[in-house]
Amino acid sequence: MTKQITLILLMAFFSFLFGCNNNNQNIQKINLEEIASRIDVEEGWKDIFLKITEDKRTDTSHIYIAKGLYKEEIVGLQIEISSKINAGIIGDKIDNKNGFVLKGVRFKSIGNESDKLVNALTELYDVPIEKSFTKQTISATVFSLNEKKVNLAKNDYYKLKLFFEEDNEDLYSELYLNINTETQEIELHEKDEEYRWSIIKVLTN
Repeated sequence: MTKQITLILLMAFFSFLFGCNNNNQNIQKINLEEIASRIDVEEGWKDIFLKITEDKRTDTSHIYIAKGLYKEEIVGLQIEISSKINAGIIGDKIDNKNGFVLKGVRFKSIGNESDKLVNALTELYDVPIEKSFTKQTISATVFSLNEKKVNLAKNDYYKLKLFFEEDNEDLYSELYLNINTETQEIELHEKDEEYRWSIIKVLTN
């Protein structure tokens, strides 16, 4: 009798546990947006939009968890942005000395949701690769497209240009990352269609 009661209690516990996980995921989905919902078909760019669901501040950066939906599945990744990004444009001139930050942005997998994000991008970019998000941290050189210092602690809108694999001709690629700290959104905009293949390779190598 005691064994039966124990078994029933265990079944009830796991049912409650998985039920809570499903409810939490459904609640999270309500607050997320389809990452491709703002794509302008006429323009042809496959730009995606992610909601910031977590923001952890360190002494030198903000570590964001950014997520969205693709075909009703949650996708996302971790993006760490340096808090020491200066203005890159002064008046009508580019500040080559202070506008660049080596490893100013880092991408990192958050697991299954990052794998799904890569799969989403391969479909959007029309790049026939089936791979998981790399387990390595991806670093990019940043150029600030702003006329002021980036202050991620304040509500504002900042534009950054990212450079990946600068020493590797086969994987070299560029991408725009815009962050809206007021609406808590991160945008990943294409620089050029020719970088689609290399972007996917960088994310999966």
